Amino acid sequence: MGKQREKEYGFRLLFRLKQEVRGGQGMRKGKLQQSVLVRSVFKMLGQKREDAAGPAVGRGVSALAGEKETQVFSCAPVLVKDPEDAVLAVCRVCNSVAAAGASAKGVLVSLMLPEAMEEKNLKELMRAVDGACVRYGTAVIGGHTEVTDGVLYPVLTVTAAGGTTRAGLFDPSCVTADLDLVVTKGIALGAVSYLAKTRRDELLTRFSPGFIHGAADFSEDYSVCREAEIAIGHGAAAMQDLSEGGIFGALWEIADGAGIGLDVALKRIPIQQETVEICEFFGVNPYQMLSTGALLIAAADGEGLVQKMALEGIPSAVIGRTTSGKERILRNGEEVRYLDKPQMDEMYRVGR
Repeated sequence: MGKQREKEYGFRLLFRLKQEVRGGQGMRKGKLQQSVLVRSVFKMLGQKREDAAGPAVGRGVSALAGEKETQVFSCAPVLVKDPEDAVLAVCRVCNSVAAAGASAKGVLVSLMLPEAMEEKNLKELMRAVDGACVRYGTAVIGGHTEVTDGVLYPVLTVTAAGGTTRAGLFDPSCVTADLDLVVTKGIALGAVSYLAKTRRDELLTRFSPGFIHGAADFSEDYSVCREAEIAIGHGAAAMQDLSEGGIFGALWEIADGAGIGLDVALKRIPIQQETVEICEFFGVNPYQMLSTGALLIAAADGEGLVQKMALEGIPSAVIGRTTSGKERILRNGEEVRYLDKPQMDEMYRVGR
């Protein structure tokens, strides 16, 4: 066996053994831990482009500078156990592009399908993708499909591409001290809507059909495009769409990416009553849950931005400020604690 074949075989065998051995040193579910991301991904990428904004902590997009506009890209993979997973994947990448100050012009879709999948389920999945694209005024413009024995569920990868003539990407590198932090709509909207749609029978043991229907309808507010436009017009320094990891994950990423501190009041973070009750039902923390539909904004005049959002019917709140130190403080009345590094999204605890 040649050296290359030995290397490939060794990698496959190691991966299989890691799957079989419980309690080993495998990867944690969800986003890669930041230390692993930096050590084993970023540091392996020696090749650079001068015209590109490449990977960085807290940066949800990549970009290529052109003569007339900057091309912006965002990519997200998802294991599809329900068509709603496909909807969330499209919304996630389109929101990331919007938070960078651009708009999604087209979407690429890559699908790896299990052999046991029926064609009717594939049609349902693609209808969900197309419906999500309609929300953003974009469309699927290409991609790749493949059937394999290597997956048990469909693996969908969505890439959104857009463009902007504005300078900068509104990412954490633009954040400085003494800025207000604003959150729109409410946290954990994506998670709660998903649970209301996919775990309805369980929720009916405690809640009324009307209550569950209201929570499911949070998905109607998944797009952050309008609030991103308002924030840009108001002179926002940076924006971060709240996806996997929730508000705590986004706060850490924006602070760590900028190398600054935070001072945040937990009681100011907007949260819907449906979110509180459904998270209590499942025993999960809404501050560390998928929050598609919410936007974290750093701006000099947060209260003025909140007023502008209100004129457009978008609820929002100033939750704190950036600081010149390194401390990331969370206040709950008189109690003071410090923000931890991003943890596994609570959705994985309820079997996403």
